[in-house]
Amino acid sequence: DIVMAIASAGFADYVTVSADLVAPKPAAITAAAAATLPTTFLTAYYALIQVGKLREGDRVLIHAAAGGVGQAAVQIAQRIGATVFATASPPKWPHLRAQGIQHIFNSRTPDFADPILTVTEGQGVTVVLNSLSGNAIDQSLAALAPKGRFLEIGKVGIFSAEQMAQQRPDVDYQVID
Repeated sequence: DIVMAIASAGFADYVTVSADLVAPKPAAITAAAAATLPTTFLTAYYALIQVGKLREGDRVLIHAAAGGVGQAAVQIAQRIGATVFATASPPKWPHLRAQGIQHIFNSRTPDFADPILTVTEGQGVTVVLNSLSGNAIDQSLAALAPKGRFLEIGKVGIFSAEQMAQQRPDVDYQVID
């Protein structure tokens, strides 16, 4: 059977894993797409649900929402009943709108905090799923509600726990690897 699985050392010629980590590959997707599904959904689920405790009514900012983990995160957030705020490059906005996302901002410019605060009537988002670096982190923090949850899945240019505590001591900051 053609399957997809979550496995360590997955670039080997073969792997042995628990049956719990294996699922049939849907016929409608390519082998390459199937290879990415478990990791993207596992990352999004672990970040949003296990670590971030996302729940119905939360407002979540998902950076790079048109990418693999972003798309998984959008689906998970929508299923739970959270309001999605997304960043992506403008050519990807129609795809996100087709998914029912109303609040879309440009990931290529660091000017999304003020519009998010306007839309949320100054309350901000309750959760940020971040994969951006540089000034985008500052903007994300500006858009984050008091006592919000900042879930960092980026690898380059991220804040240390000390930097976050200095800038926003009220934030529950989790670096997810």
